[in-house]
This record gives sequence, C-alpha cells and structure tokens, in this order.
Amino acid sequence: MNLYIIRHGESIWNNANKIQGNSDPGLSKLGMLQARLLAKRFADIKVDKIYSSPLSRSYQTARAISKALKLKIVKREGLKEIGLGEWENRTPEEIDRLYNNKYQRWLEVGPTKVKIPGAEGIASFRRRVDRVFADIIKENRDKDNIAVVTHGGVIASFLARLICADFDRLILKLHLPNTCVTLVSFEGGRGCLIHIADTFHLSARKIKDLWPAK
Repeated sequence: MNLYIIRHGESIWNNANKIQGNSDPGLSKLGMLQARLLAKRFADIKVDKIYSSPLSRSYQTARAISKALKLKIVKREGLKEIGLGEWENRTPEEIDRLYNNKYQRWLEVGPTKVKIPGAEGIASFRRRVDRVFADIIKENRDKDNIAVVTHGGVIASFLARLICADFDRLILKLHLPNTCVTLVSFEGGRGCLIHIADTFHLSARKIKDLWPAK
C-alpha cells in the first residue's frame, strides 16, 4: 500500500505569516491554484481513498483531488494540526513581543521545550497522530494508493516516528512546502520512506500557465 501524505495548500494565514494551529482559515487564491495543480498530479494515480483533516485548508485541498478523481473524502479529527493556544492568529513578531521572545526560543530548542499557554500537549498530540495513522494503515492494507491531506506538524510527527528521528530536530529542520507530497510504501506492515516533500507539480511553468493574467 502506498500512502501519499500531503500538506494543505497555502492558507490566507500562511500568506499573512500567522500561526494557525487548530484555527480554521481557508485557502488563499494561490492555495487554490496549488490545489488544482496537485489534483492534476494525481490524475494518473489510481487513488482508492482520500482522508483529510476537517480543517478548511486541508479539506479544500482534498476537495480538489476528490473532484478530479470522483472520490468521497473521509474526514478524521486525528489529522488536525496541533492546537497552539494563545499563539494562534498571531505572527511570530507578535508572539515574541507579547511572550518574552518565546517564538525565538521555540525555534532554538524545539516545541517540546517551550510551554504555550492554552496549547495542546505535545505528547497527547503525537499519540493522536500515531493512532489516526495506525487506523488508516490498518483499514487499507488491501488497497494500493491512499491519499492523506493534513498539516505540517502532523506530517513531521508521523515521519519522526517512522524513521525514529528526534521530533524537535525534525520539525525545526524539515521544510514542508504547501501541497508537498511525501510517499511512504507499506509492505508486510513495514513502512519505507520513498520520497519526501516533493512539489514537482508546482513548477514555475505550470503556475505561470494557470495564474490569471494581471
């Protein structure tokens, strides 16, 4: 079974450089274009099922694929991004000003070492990510290709577990662009990372062909 793990398209808050977490901004105009290009990428792949976080930025991205492939979307709460409490809807600069440079501290030492007021605990977040992916893999052992549309923190947590990497180091060092595709192949219950954070579908030429003329 091939598991295509996809980060959502650019949201209006990505564009404004705001922290999102469990907040629910939708896709920006660029994000909608990215989702269309992503759907074209999957046109020649026989996807058996599409799973998505229920948050709008992921669900809208998944809808582009589902419309192209005429498949229903299965929403899973476990695929939601980590809740970031009082940091949500703020820019890194605002967070540093209001919380004594804690965002810079977060970048230096990693999320497990910085307490965010009102945030979801890292340990509980990682447990729910483990559970939702275990369920998806179990449900689709006899399938060929499964697409999962979710968020950067969720993808980083899953990959850290898969390759036995340090979560803090991975989430700070791994760049996961909007609509990037990570492929993990499962055989005999063992997952093998095939490629990571691929954005071939977002080539400059493709964007230029579809971006509306000014």
